[in-house]
Amino acid sequence: MNLTKYEQSGFILETNKGFRLAFDIGRFTPIKKLEGANVDAMLVSHIHGDHFSLDHIKKLSPKKLCLNNECFETLGEETLPFEIVEVKVGDKISIEDIIVEFFNVDHGPNVSAPLKENFGFLITADDKTIYFAGDIFYESGIDVSNLEVDIVLLPVGTFYTFGPQEAFDFAKKFKKIGKIISMHYEKTQETRGQFIELAKNSFEVE
Repeated sequence: MNLTKYEQSGFILETNKGFRLAFDIGRFTPIKKLEGANVDAMLVSHIHGDHFSLDHIKKLSPKKLCLNNECFETLGEETLPFEIVEVKVGDKISIEDIIVEFFNVDHGPNVSAPLKENFGFLITADDKTIYFAGDIFYESGIDVSNLEVDIVLLPVGTFYTFGPQEAFDFAKKFKKIGKIISMHYEKTQETRGQFIELAKNSFEVE
């Protein structure tokens, strides 16, 4: 399995069989950076443009797109050349050999309008588990105290999500983590370095 990070909170996971799953690649990623990066499927955590951008989705051209209802309703009458699957909190779906579980995380008090759903993902592929925290501000979602994962994807940018200290405190609640990849720091680049410094003696981080 290979995991490639894009700006803000975007990733493309490629399995050992070559299946490519994108998630949360939004407006902070330059469209030109996605040349040749076509994917087989795509997930979106919530409606905010740094996670959900129709232009970026069209460029990636997934065969299957998984959205919550709030995102789905914004598509209107536009005809899109891929399968759209509406998913909700508590769903557990299979996409080829990948299993994805959807849970809700609390985006906190600083968003301009309340969200109906703001997903985190628990992804299993090639016998590895990835925990994607999404835009989490308060500790929320699934219980992680007994969770053993290979990779945790954690926001560290503050204001809309965890800051470095909150992310580090949350990481310590997991039963076991192989590696942490920080995200959601494009507007606050210094917070990534702060998080790495905090966590370096406890976790493998990047």
